[in-house]
Amino acid sequence: MGKIEVRGNAARTVDYDRMKVEINFHSVEMLPTAASEKSMKECEEFLKVLKGDGFDISKIAIKRDSVERDYYSNRDDEQRYRADRTLEIASEFNMKLINDLRDIINNMEYQIGFKVDFSLSNEEDIKNELLTEALKDAKKKAETMADAIGQRVIGLVSADKTAPKTEKDDFGGGFFVGCVCAQDEIPYEYSDELSASNTTLSEFIYTTWEIA
Repeated sequence: MGKIEVRGNAARTVDYDRMKVEINFHSVEMLPTAASEKSMKECEEFLKVLKGDGFDISKIAIKRDSVERDYYSNRDDEQRYRADRTLEIASEFNMKLINDLRDIINNMEYQIGFKVDFSLSNEEDIKNELLTEALKDAKKKAETMADAIGQRVIGLVSADKTAPKTEKDDFGGGFFVGCVCAQDEIPYEYSDELSASNTTLSEFIYTTWEIA
């Protein structure tokens, strides 16, 4: 009777299927009211275009709304104020929607910040599947190691995602999806076909197996 300790690993590359679009309207003025009015007006005009194109603007969330001193643009000791109003649109990945929103922003010719973050809708499910695969990988390795010394795996003694303290350094083992039409429709037929980027998820598990 003896024991074998081995780490099981599993990894999978998956395409992102969700996105969050942030659209920031910002302005810097001498007076806080002037900065506030400008960013609010630009935001209203943007939302008006969206609603006119059939976009359900009630699905849009406001992420940030602020008016505060701007310490980075002061000149000649004159105090300036910065106003920000940031909208957030969460949806399934939709490259055409990204292009349509960018097109509207380009036509407005305002100082508007635009950012898209991608995510997975089922990341936890994938991680759970990978953990199962990692355990199977650990068992296969343990069986190979046991066979090399003329023994076989009897059963699993322990499985943990945390490495044993004494062996951490050298543990072995291997909203909706919508179509928005821009004010002056400009087709982006090629980039509309782009796919989402991807990410690689991985899991591992430290196991101990009884052999005989």
